[in-house]
Amino acid sequence: MISGIIGVTCLCFILLTGIKAQKFTTRAETNTPPIGEFIDIDGTKIHYVKQGSGPVLILFHGAGGNLKDYTYNLLPRLAQNHTVIAFDRPGHGYTDTFSNSAATLEAQSQLFFKAAEKLGIKDAYLVGYSYGGALSLNMALTYPEFVKGLVLVSSVAMPWPGEIDLNYRLMSKPVFGPALMSLGTAFLGDDYFRSSYKGIFTPHPEPDGFMDHVGVNMTVRVKSFVENSKQLNTLRPQIVEQSQNYSSLKMPIELIHGQDDTSVPISIHAEEFIKVVPHSNLVRIPDIKHALMQLRPDSVIEAIKRVTTSR
Repeated sequence: MISGIIGVTCLCFILLTGIKAQKFTTRAETNTPPIGEFIDIDGTKIHYVKQGSGPVLILFHGAGGNLKDYTYNLLPRLAQNHTVIAFDRPGHGYTDTFSNSAATLEAQSQLFFKAAEKLGIKDAYLVGYSYGGALSLNMALTYPEFVKGLVLVSSVAMPWPGEIDLNYRLMSKPVFGPALMSLGTAFLGDDYFRSSYKGIFTPHPEPDGFMDHVGVNMTVRVKSFVENSKQLNTLRPQIVEQSQNYSSLKMPIELIHGQDDTSVPISIHAEEFIKVVPHSNLVRIPDIKHALMQLRPDSVIEAIKRVTTSR
């Protein structure tokens, strides 16, 4: 009898967790609805925003982000002189996950190249933040005639020692990851996730209204966080492979990196990258960690201007 009561209690707890986790997701999406359009590429629905006219800039956000990282400040300003397209990457924002596996850099490159073709884009400058920088590099290697130049912001670029954070390794595990993330979103609450997100801006305050604009809880929806963890967990071997080909890159490249970045250290990534690709230009921003794009948007715009006017 006792075992039966325990079983029923466990079942009720699992059901309650699932219901509360789904309510968390519904609330996140209600508070942060899609703001762009959708395009279907080989059965994958992609959410994107397109504004402006002129030379094309394609913007890729980082791990756990979405295209609204750019629409807060940068995209409206860039659209004054460019056709600007910001995509939600697979599993982020409102772009689908891939049905069969985590989205590799190569698979994402193919997806967004096809999307650009479908949108009538023949060539473009790429701006990549963090993980989005690694994706931009992959596209430049795979489609060098398409990519006119690169701006790599706080970018993952080179192999790093050790493993990624234990949290991401756990969340990438089948069954266990979704179950653990369901518990988190069901019972930790909005304040916990907002407080955690603020850490990327330390020691500076977050930009006014940024976290409401970007929709912090969109990042920690169960499906999104698990997919993001899978992408991060498989990233290093992909970087090891693609970094062997960086010397073939001939287009203009600007790197802008926070001197105090501890998430993607400048000494491991940007400073090692310019040794392999010496024609690239590195701008070091003092007293800034990983949230450079949000805290120093003028510096990012200046880097974009240098790349787009270098030819």
